[in-house]
Amino acid sequence: MPSRVVQAYPPSNDFPLGNCDTILIDGPGMDGNITSYVAQVRLIFQPTIRRGSDVELPSYLSNPLLYVQYFRFISRPEDRPELMMWTVERVYTHDANGNRHRHGAVVRLTDATHAVELIPEYGEAVDQSMTSATCSESYERFFLNNFADKESYHAFSTEFV
Repeated sequence: MPSRVVQAYPPSNDFPLGNCDTILIDGPGMDGNITSYVAQVRLIFQPTIRRGSDVELPSYLSNPLLYVQYFRFISRPEDRPELMMWTVERVYTHDANGNRHRHGAVVRLTDATHAVELIPEYGEAVDQSMTSATCSESYERFFLNNFADKESYHAFSTEFV
């Protein structure tokens, strides 16, 4: 797979809700087998130690890490033959006070296998205030664009769920 740049920018004038790419991650599934997940990269970071410190980082912290927020697969390409795309939606969790938050985790950069493109599921009508700078944060469901490039097409021709 060719190298690709993955970005996670905080909110700015051009992107009032931030500009965070989406990726495909390989990780352990509920059954212990390796499975694929779609996630949005929210932060790219690498722990460091202060100069002169005697502390040593464990080897698993010596490479960049990603804070990601997950999507789950909700339909297969065969479910919508007119599109032939996987459908994903954001995953949420609730805290002790009942507040809803996007489900996230820290993963290794090397767990990311492919940058992916998501297309919002707009529904019957598109909100006229929506822009390309805000749509990825404003919708809950997305189509996984398996036609973005030949690598995506081949990667997404497999079973995920």
